[in-house]
Amino acid sequence: MNKIEKLINELCPDGVEWRELWEETVWDKKFNSVEKHKQLEVDKYRYLLASETTKIIQEAGEIKILTTNKSDIFTSYEYVDEFYDEEIVAIPWGGNPIVQYYKGKFVTADNRIARVKDKNRLNTKFLFYYLTNNINLISTFYRGSGIKHPNMLKVLSLKLPIPPIEIQEEIVKILDKFTDYVTELTTELTTELTLRQKQYNYYRDKLLSFEETLFEVKKKRIGDILIKGKGTKITASQMKSLHKEGNPIRIFAGGKTFADIDYGDIPEKDVHEETAIIVKSRGIIDFEYYSEPFSFKNEFWSYSSIDENINLRYIYHYLKYNKNHFQVIANNMQMPQISSSDTENYLIPIPKLEIQSRIVQVLDNFDTVCNDLNIGLPKEIELRQKQYEFFRDKLLTFAAEGVYTDSTVQYSTDKT
Repeated sequence: MNKIEKLINELCPDGVEWRELWEETVWDKKFNSVEKHKQLEVDKYRYLLASETTKIIQEAGEIKILTTNKSDIFTSYEYVDEFYDEEIVAIPWGGNPIVQYYKGKFVTADNRIARVKDKNRLNTKFLFYYLTNNINLISTFYRGSGIKHPNMLKVLSLKLPIPPIEIQEEIVKILDKFTDYVTELTTELTTELTLRQKQYNYYRDKLLSFEETLFEVKKKRIGDILIKGKGTKITASQMKSLHKEGNPIRIFAGGKTFADIDYGDIPEKDVHEETAIIVKSRGIIDFEYYSEPFSFKNEFWSYSSIDENINLRYIYHYLKYNKNHFQVIANNMQMPQISSSDTENYLIPIPKLEIQSRIVQVLDNFDTVCNDLNIGLPKEIELRQKQYEFFRDKLLTFAAEGVYTDSTVQYSTDKT
C-alpha cells in the first residue's frame, strides 16, 4: 500500500467531499452570469495592457509579470506603483486556455485570478494541478468567433474533490518532483542537441576551410565541372492540384514547398532522373540534394555530374556551408534572388576524390546524428510529458474517487 492509499484509508475511508469551485475560491471580478451569493467577496487587481508590459520588463526583476500566456518575465519595484503578494491560480480572460500558478510578488495582464479561501482546507497548488489536469474541459468553456473568452459561470461551477489537506500536500509533493524531473530532462536533451550541433559546425568548418597545407586543392568553377539542368513551367495552383502523396516525381518550389506528381503531368523532357543539387534561387537561398525523379519551378536550376573525380555530395555540402555568400548577393536585389552566373562562376576547392568522399562521410554522419536528435528530442519530451500527464491524472483521480479509473470531473449548471 503506497502513502496516498494509506492516507485515504485512514483519513477518508468513506470517500472525499466534492465542492464547486466558487465555494472554495475568491476571484478578481464579479461576473454577471454568476449569482451574487456565490461571490460575496472579490479581490481587486489592476490589469496591465500589453503595451505597458513590454516597457517594464527587467531581466533581474523581483516581481513576476503574469501574462495571459506561459512566460517567465519579471519587473522591478521602480517600474510599478502597485503589485500583489499572493498565492494564486489564473486563467486568461481571452485567448488560448491555460492554467497558471504563482506564489509571490506579481503584477498581471488581463487574467482571471483565483485565491483559495481557506488554505487549511484546499492547497492552492493542488487546485492548480487539478485544473491543469482538466484543461480540456475548461477549454470547452471558452467561446467566441474571434478571441475566445471563458464562460465564468461554468468555470465557477466546476466540481472538485477536497481530500484531507495531508493528502493534497502529499500529491503536490509527488507532482512537483515529477514536474522537476520532466523539466530537467527537457533541459538536458536540449543541451545535448545544442552541443552536437556545435560539434557538427566545428568539424564542418575545419573540413571545408582547407586551412591545412597537406591538402592538395585546386579551385574550379562550378560551371566547368557540373552539368546545369532546367526546370519546368508550373504554377503554385497547378502544383497544389497535381500533388498526391506517393506520386513518383517531386517538384521543388521555394522554401520547403514541394508537390509530388505523376509521369505525364509535366513534359517528359523536364523530368530529371539523375542525382542532382537543386538551386533554390529566390527568397531564402538554399540548396537541395535529391536522388529520386524530380523537377522544379523554371526560375531554379540544378547541377549534376558525370565526372568520376567529383563527389556531388561534397559539392552540396560545400554550397550549404557557404550559403550565406549567396544570400548576401540575393539581398542586394529588390526581390531576393541570385542568377545562374552567381553559381556558375563560383569557385569550389576540389581535393582528391578520396578526400571528398571522406569529408562527405564525416558530415553525413554528423547530419544523421543531428537529425536523429532533432526528431528524437521532441518525441522523447512528448513521451515524458504524456507519462507525466497520465500519472497526474491517475493520482488525482485516485485521490478523488479511491480507484484508478478515468477522471470523472463534473461541473454544475444548477442555478439554484
